[in-house]
Amino acid sequence: MQVYALRGELREGKGSAEARRMRRAGLVPCALYGKFGEKLFTLPQTEAHKIVFTPRVYLFELSLPGETYTAFLREYQLHPVHDYVMHLDFLGCSLEDEVTVALPVRLVGTAEGVKMGGKLVPLARRLKVRGRVQDLPDTLDIDITNLRLGKTLTVGRVQLPGLQVMASSDTAIARIEIPRALRTQQG
Repeated sequence: MQVYALRGELREGKGSAEARRMRRAGLVPCALYGKFGEKLFTLPQTEAHKIVFTPRVYLFELSLPGETYTAFLREYQLHPVHDYVMHLDFLGCSLEDEVTVALPVRLVGTAEGVKMGGKLVPLARRLKVRGRVQDLPDTLDIDITNLRLGKTLTVGRVQLPGLQVMASSDTAIARIEIPRALRTQQG
């Protein structure tokens, strides 16, 4: 998993008036939660925008004055109209901790059904998995080479070593649709 370095500044104030003041100054109010308690800090709006609007999932090396923490982005809030980042919550962890995180899915290979004229339809962009932080990959690479025409690949048919998928076993990941032209030829 990729590590992204962030540098934050501690903040003292709480409440909506203080948060509005920070946002006007181009800062995003943030909170870090974990075994060590709660740490309140701010990040520049540009930095917050980069980490929220990305398809990747990062492990953050969060530097606050005097301390460095390893953390995941737990939750974020966007402005309902303008889509700028209003608040970030991070979860502090160590490399040995088990965490649940939604990782991006990448379909690998060329399916048999596609070679026969079918159309690949990805159905899951991300899957929630549970595993140790040090075992988490950048993406979940799922092999689709054996997927045939009209068939659907489900979570129950996928093996991810070292990870436990938190979705039900009948959750669809990808499907090969039979085009109308092939249906009329077969039928």
